[in-house]
Amino acid sequence: MTSPSKAQIKANRQNAKRSTGPTSIQGKLTVSQNAITHGIFAASTLLPHEDEEEFKLLSEGVAEVYPPIDAIAAGLVERIILAIWRQKRLRIAESAKLNISMTPEIMVEEINDVLRLPHHMRMHANSISEKQEEDYDYWLGVLKEFKNIKIQAAPSNLAQLSTSAPEVYFQLKQEALRSVMTYDVFMKTPDKIIASLESTKKYAEDFVKNNAIKHTAYEIAQHMKFAKLIPDGKSIDFLSKYQVQLDTDLYRAIDAYKKHCAWRMANLEIEVTEEVTEEVIA
Repeated sequence: MTSPSKAQIKANRQNAKRSTGPTSIQGKLTVSQNAITHGIFAASTLLPHEDEEEFKLLSEGVAEVYPPIDAIAAGLVERIILAIWRQKRLRIAESAKLNISMTPEIMVEEINDVLRLPHHMRMHANSISEKQEEDYDYWLGVLKEFKNIKIQAAPSNLAQLSTSAPEVYFQLKQEALRSVMTYDVFMKTPDKIIASLESTKKYAEDFVKNNAIKHTAYEIAQHMKFAKLIPDGKSIDFLSKYQVQLDTDLYRAIDAYKKHCAWRMANLEIEVTEEVTEEVIA
């Protein structure tokens, strides 16, 4: 077999260079990037509850800003994506921790300890509910209305009672409607009216007295919600360190990506220049 001449070898080299694709810097970058798919990002583990589509959109968005032009750049881009995703994870975890700590079940146990309540007086979640507080406020308001009422004189001043003490009057009407006698007869019977008002006053007094501790617990719970917006010392220390670590990972990955791209660009310029020079010489 005849060996190729030097002229043939040189010609083959030139043809090979012409067949490898674009010789411009932008062209080489494009071809290189085409070889890197977003599949490498899909290999990153997501937690069961995390949205794969959301992660994909984040990956694509980051890749648009920091194109994965080669395998090394792709690895750095993946580090950037994961750092951002983990920062989001941290925010969600912090929010979840705060939400859990603010649940009535958790807070009421802390309140029981703060108030040092004995076992038979310890409260449950419903003790600090909005409904419980509304009931307390209502009957407290009824008691305030009674301060300006002369019960014995009320039967002859029902019209005035209806305007000066609307909640007391409402309770009186409810008692009349529940009575075995007709509503009109009840509202015209002084003994019934007086007995109803005294019963309502007694109920209001007992309710306010028996639920005063729950009212106090409710107020503590409201203040506790604001206090819990700041995690405890141990949590703050952990969250702060982890946030710093994620920030460091993110900034280092971005810096490394930029340096790699600068190096890559410089080498492409040299490569393109050499190819152009060889073509001119040829």
